[in-house]
Amino acid sequence: MKTNHDIKLGVSLYSYQDNYYFHKHDLEGCLAAAAGSGAEGIEIFPEMMIPEWPYISDAFLDKYYGWMERYGLETVCVDHFADRAMHKNKQLTDDELLERSVWYIKAAKKLGATHIRLLHSAHLGKLLTIPGQKPIDLVNPEITGRLLPYCAEYGIVLALECHAPTSVDDPVQQAYLEVADKLGLSKYIGLQVDFSSYEYCMSTADVGMFSRQGINRECLEYIREKQREAYFAGKDFVFEEIEPELKKMGFTDNDKRAIQHVFSLRQRRPASYEKLKEYASKVVYVHGKFYDIDENGQVDNMDYPKIIKALQEGGYKGYICSEFEGNRRMNDAGWCDEIEYVRKHQELMRKCLGYEK
Repeated sequence: MKTNHDIKLGVSLYSYQDNYYFHKHDLEGCLAAAAGSGAEGIEIFPEMMIPEWPYISDAFLDKYYGWMERYGLETVCVDHFADRAMHKNKQLTDDELLERSVWYIKAAKKLGATHIRLLHSAHLGKLLTIPGQKPIDLVNPEITGRLLPYCAEYGIVLALECHAPTSVDDPVQQAYLEVADKLGLSKYIGLQVDFSSYEYCMSTADVGMFSRQGINRECLEYIREKQREAYFAGKDFVFEEIEPELKKMGFTDNDKRAIQHVFSLRQRRPASYEKLKEYASKVVYVHGKFYDIDENGQVDNMDYPKIIKALQEGGYKGYICSEFEGNRRMNDAGWCDEIEYVRKHQELMRKCLGYEK
């Protein structure tokens, strides 16, 4: 369904990971599902979905382009995990990681993509370690500087994911843009917004998952309620302020450790909508992250209208791709209908963008 809108809608095929892994849908089935949701483009995960990866055969390309034409889709982005820790006993050297990254640039060109989502050090690198070794450094600014000439050669743009707990104005992102400025290659790199930066409370999917793991649901609901209260009052959420009351309810230190990875617990309030508007001209790609859709067709832990308004008013032109991660929070309770969740999410985004009344 081709449109002339400045902001177009797509689907990250990551959203269909269980359907693909459990062989309910092959790659063509995932493309058909994306098109059926009303999407115009897709983000593809080559390690997961291209049989010969890191090679791409002409036979595969013939099938792939046939499917894309059949379903009226375009390849927006190729995902690059920059897996420096792919071996058990060593980390890839900078040269090896550069060589691997060039594969993705060439693959993106073959697949007709315009962007690569780059998993870089400012995103997750310092959270990953191999016992006995230093924290894993992913694609850092120095490697990025060496990679950009290849982007220029093949016409591919690097999308630096700004994922919770970081945001578009975080200094760690700017170091990458400064390297590109010095090389005169700024047109081949930009920011990728991930809506996780704008979470203001735990999702209902989080509450359900943690309660099934044995954490008192009343405590989880209390945390979520206090997060919502803080957001709508324009205040910081400070977990320590509600901890005494939680302990009276039976909340333990082990419970706290179990849920501390939830992004909304690490940030006192969502990232700034004003900063998003200010930096929108540097944004080249967007992940519309979500974990659940409530009975009113809304995402229950992010302010979608404000996020999308900031992007529109800031002049963003490009794709927002649905990225469903509720599957990872719901599948312990039974099959999660990823296709229906994505369909509802596409409907919500069309409404927020003003494409449907």
